[in-house]
Amino acid sequence: MEKVLVLYNQVEESDESFLESRSGIMDQVNAVVDSLEKLNIEYEAIPVRDLRHLAQILPDLREKLIFNLIEDFDGSIHQVNVVPSFYEAFGFSYTGNGMESLFLSLDKTRAKAILVAAGLPCPAGISVQPGQSFSLDNLKKGKYIIKPACSDASEGIEIDSVVNVPSSEAIARIKWINEKFNQAAIIEQYIPARELNVSVIETKNGVKVLPIAEIDFSAFAKKQLKIVDYDAKWIKESFGYNNTPRIIPAPLDKTIAEKVRSLAIQSWKALGCHGYARVDFRLDENDSPYVLEVNPNPDISPDAGFAAALSAAEIPYEQFVLTMLQNAIYKRDEIKI
Repeated sequence: MEKVLVLYNQVEESDESFLESRSGIMDQVNAVVDSLEKLNIEYEAIPVRDLRHLAQILPDLREKLIFNLIEDFDGSIHQVNVVPSFYEAFGFSYTGNGMESLFLSLDKTRAKAILVAAGLPCPAGISVQPGQSFSLDNLKKGKYIIKPACSDASEGIEIDSVVNVPSSEAIARIKWINEKFNQAAIIEQYIPARELNVSVIETKNGVKVLPIAEIDFSAFAKKQLKIVDYDAKWIKESFGYNNTPRIIPAPLDKTIAEKVRSLAIQSWKALGCHGYARVDFRLDENDSPYVLEVNPNPDISPDAGFAAALSAAEIPYEQFVLTMLQNAIYKRDEIKI
């Protein structure tokens, strides 16, 4: 195989919020590089500072196959949407999702509208833009989770994110997200029972759903909110981090598991995904599934859920890396034809 360029976003450790999640990119880079070495594929890993830097370096790169690991620039995922268009403009092939699926998926308000329009079950809710006047009176009373519309890796999600609506706490939380993140806040009905992660990959034989994973909240107290917040994902000293293991495959009734797999594929198609993605679900008390979000190009570090799903499917990590590169080459050759 031709030489591979591993491009990733450079993380500055000075004055960086949510440094734990953003520094995790190097775990993914190291895992991909290790796989390329096992596959005996020549490579070069290149950090990228921003879009301007990307535009400067691409014309000078002779190799044309990229393993894309650019997740954000300067703490913002918005610019990531157009990274694939830069690759295409300069004649590069690349792994993972294209500009369309990134653009549709990384704004949760936009993605949710598309999923609902496609007839997929999603929690009820609204979004509030910064500076927008709003009222919560028309929402059904109950618990809601309030989170940023355009952030990743559970950034902006805390235990205090789940509040009663209507309430002064809900209003304060919405304003906090609008101001801190300078983006819309999503007010979404809290589905209380179970949480599932469904990893999906594209191969030459079509789209494949990997074994379903469930977050095990059994260590949580009965009245404790069962969510995977930022601390649970990234802060190693936190209760959530140490008490939210995965169960793969999830202990689901066969009929429910099949429905979840079907909804994952439908969600993938609705948002135009390619390469690999993860679809997150919650189940209510009756085990009815709700699509929370679709994550194109999810975290593929060795300790993340996607890698765990690969392992459960008995797919070696290096085989996944090779498959993604083969997808990129196939797409390039198909376009040439």
